[in-house]
Amino acid sequence: MLAVTQCWQCREPVQGPVCAGCGAIQPPPAHPELFTILGLSPSYTIDRKAVDKAWRGASRKVHPDRFAGASAVQRRMALQWTAHLNRARKVIRDDTQRAWYLATGSERPGERDKNQPDPAFLEQVFELNMLRAEDPAAAIERARGLQSTEQERLSALFQSQAQGGTLDGAPAILGRLNYLRTVIDGGHE
Repeated sequence: MLAVTQCWQCREPVQGPVCAGCGAIQPPPAHPELFTILGLSPSYTIDRKAVDKAWRGASRKVHPDRFAGASAVQRRMALQWTAHLNRARKVIRDDTQRAWYLATGSERPGERDKNQPDPAFLEQVFELNMLRAEDPAAAIERARGLQSTEQERLSALFQSQAQGGTLDGAPAILGRLNYLRTVIDGGHE
């Protein structure tokens, strides 16, 4: 739920992107919480249809076409809200990005992420990439097997977190999943 603020135009209390009193679009938060702006509860397990429904409902309220005759400031705010909502939908619908966001608060690993996979795993990835050049189907099958194992670990970690555990191991698992996705996709993201 978005925080209650004061409408910049009519000074009435407002909770959401558009003032119920005067209809003015409100400034979007600089760094919005992605689940909150869609009106969803943070969760690793998510129904994509519910995400899409929440996105459509929120998008209708702030779509730039609704503010085509408004001031330049309001049109710009509508574009900013729309960009935030689109980004939230993209991140929350993607299992890996959603997990990373829930575990770290950011949408993806930084350039200097300290969760580099261990050397033994990196050697496995190297071997998979070499095998991919000779037998792509076999390499993809092995990578998918490893991917399935990592996904199970990640799911177990989030189940544990729901019962009071931590997500401390999530960034390492997600890092390995990214490497495996690259093998499966043939080096293309």
